[in-house]
Amino acid sequence: MKRIFCVAAGLFAAALLVGSGSAMAAGKPDCGLNTGKAATGQPIPVGAVTSMSGIGSFKEADEAAKAYFDCVNANGGIHGRPITYHDEDDQSKLDVAAQAAKKLVGDEGVYIMVGSTSFIECIANADYYIKQNILEVGLGIPSQCYKSKNIAEINAGPLQSGIGGADYARRKLHAKKLVCWIFKVPGADYICGGIENWGKHFGVNVVSIYSDPSSVDVQSLVLQYAATGADSLMVFGTDDIGAQILNAAQGQDLAAKMNFTVPTSYYTVRLPGAIDSKYWNNRLWVNSELAPMDSKAKDNMNWHAVMDAYGPKVLKDSFSQAGYIAARIVVRAMLTIKDPAKINRSTVTAAVQNMTPYHTDILCQPWYWGGPGATEHNANHVTRTVTVQDGKWKNLEGCHDSDDPSIESIRVLEKKLGIKVEDRAIIKY
Repeated sequence: MKRIFCVAAGLFAAALLVGSGSAMAAGKPDCGLNTGKAATGQPIPVGAVTSMSGIGSFKEADEAAKAYFDCVNANGGIHGRPITYHDEDDQSKLDVAAQAAKKLVGDEGVYIMVGSTSFIECIANADYYIKQNILEVGLGIPSQCYKSKNIAEINAGPLQSGIGGADYARRKLHAKKLVCWIFKVPGADYICGGIENWGKHFGVNVVSIYSDPSSVDVQSLVLQYAATGADSLMVFGTDDIGAQILNAAQGQDLAAKMNFTVPTSYYTVRLPGAIDSKYWNNRLWVNSELAPMDSKAKDNMNWHAVMDAYGPKVLKDSFSQAGYIAARIVVRAMLTIKDPAKINRSTVTAAVQNMTPYHTDILCQPWYWGGPGATEHNANHVTRTVTVQDGKWKNLEGCHDSDDPSIESIRVLEKKLGIKVEDRAIIKY
């Protein structure tokens, strides 16, 4: 069976030269201790379980994390100890994800999971991580990634990104009826169901459409969208299947009748080159969970510098940014353990749980764990909106908090931690 997420031949031929994130003048990478000397001590094992095949691929998060770890290793490591990164493909299968976690945690003895990004990994392994007293700092999709005491993600997640896009349509485009489309995968109900609940709260009629990922006809999908009579859409998926849907929608001139909003997974350097930008000029609204890829702010420029030097083939997108931030956060936490001989799973767990909020210009507000007693985590719920204009990304709205009524408990925790609106990073475009 041909994988629906496979990029069609030639689809993104010159993509890496199109739009934001290309040919930026980045300086020398800033990584860890910055000693300029390679670490040679006892390795620190770190792991990740990511969907790299099956119904989708998010491997750029792992690749970006590895690039940062490689940079750290070339600059003194963690007080002389290099990081070894072990990543496993869960093939988008629950049993494979569970086996991969046991291999990494049990056999490899990794100290922490960093950069894991998957449709199903949190579902398979959240309880296992609690039993093994190991943490995960990665990028989540299903609800288990945000409702576990041992998992705290960098990204806002598809529910918050979807609500961010849908709410932009409500606030700015006067949406009254919205279609939520997503593949029928584990956790899909949590995502579109959450948007339905948001719609009830704000008077927007949300209609959900679920499709079998093993057989998708994009032409039929577009006709389904149109048949709902909705004025707006939230179309989930990765940028490759998204490009196919958008091109099919253009064939029906559907953007003349419906507002197309999409989550952060569409925000890549290659998407503008895969669609007719003239047709989609100011007609496609993309929620971005992290900083604009062309931001000249310090941390974002360092992301470019690290990728250019240590991961030149890594796709520059929001997942890459988040993988880089996940690695950077964990490195900062591990560096607080001054005695390298005492760096182990237990001390790394404590260091991450108790670290002070992490400020970065790539996120709209500080990332935090919330202490060892925190039972849920969704630090990133303040997102942005961008659009396609003349073949490039254009920033429309920066740092708008989610209007999801279901995360009030997160706001209560942030109040206790002293995280305030004015603490949000200032983004320099």
